[in-house]
Amino acid sequence: MTKIYYLDDEALFHLDSTKRTNSLLWKAMYKRVKKNLNTKLINPLTLKEIIFNKHMNEHIVYNSPMPNVMIQKGSNWYLDDNDKEYYLPISLSFSNDKVRFDLVLIDGEIDIRNVELGEGKTVLIHKPMLLLKNLKVLELCFELLLDQLRNYKEDIE
Repeated sequence: MTKIYYLDDEALFHLDSTKRTNSLLWKAMYKRVKKNLNTKLINPLTLKEIIFNKHMNEHIVYNSPMPNVMIQKGSNWYLDDNDKEYYLPISLSFSNDKVRFDLVLIDGEIDIRNVELGEGKTVLIHKPMLLLKNLKVLELCFELLLDQLRNYKEDIE
């Protein structure tokens, strides 16, 4: 599974994917990440500009620190093999072999998630982005992708 799954259609912010971890430290760290987010670059409008770009495929690879890009253009409910429902929100993901950063759009709010990848890791488990160094990498990847799509659009016109 390469998409991000939620238990319901509400943003998690500083909570983990199970809504069980409600750490005061995580809350403070996530608040710092959200405060340092470049909202001129990453906001609901620019996120939609990338996700709903007609030149964007479901999965692309480009030259950046996180070369794999995946998008979920529509939100819907997913029923797993055990008849448990999960919510798939609109999202944009950047990944490499070890980690994935997700920008999730739920009710006009951006939720920033961190998923560790590897053998034995399930994608249903994700955490909030808590480190500023990860935020800077995410912002760089987002900016490079946005520039690439805008330049591609200008080249066609």
